[in-house]
Amino acid sequence: MIFAFIADLFKKDIGVPFSSTDAINTPMLMTSLFLVIIIGLLSLLMYFQEKKSDTFLKHRLWDKMYIILPVVIFISLVIVLILFLTGPLSEVRPLNRWIIYVLIYYMLFLINATVLAIIHKAKGDTISNENKIGYSFVWTSLGLLVVIFML
Repeated sequence: MIFAFIADLFKKDIGVPFSSTDAINTPMLMTSLFLVIIIGLLSLLMYFQEKKSDTFLKHRLWDKMYIILPVVIFISLVIVLILFLTGPLSEVRPLNRWIIYVLIYYMLFLINATVLAIIHKAKGDTISNENKIGYSFVWTSLGLLVVIFML
């Protein structure tokens, strides 16, 4: 929530206008940097959890997580859209933009965890958990950056 409040302070620098025709789109670069930093912090959080816990990524539920997490993402998106369209979040949004950032962090965490689950399922025990977390950071960041720059 602290990062959401900080991001709200810099909200004018992070937004990406659609009508920008600059050769170097500074707002898009700021948005990309913002996403990479947030995904990096989330990956760092998972890395520290892996160092602290001997059972991280070893529970048998992680073998099914590559199926479960996309369903959780879909359900979360549906719930957020319903809350925006029916009014509760649309009324709060102008006054408290940090709530939007918390939702963005939540979605980025789910996306990063989904990529980690896919890497965990694909690689199994052939690479260490630290490397899986590093690969999930790289692939999540690259995937989101490709999506941002393609739009």
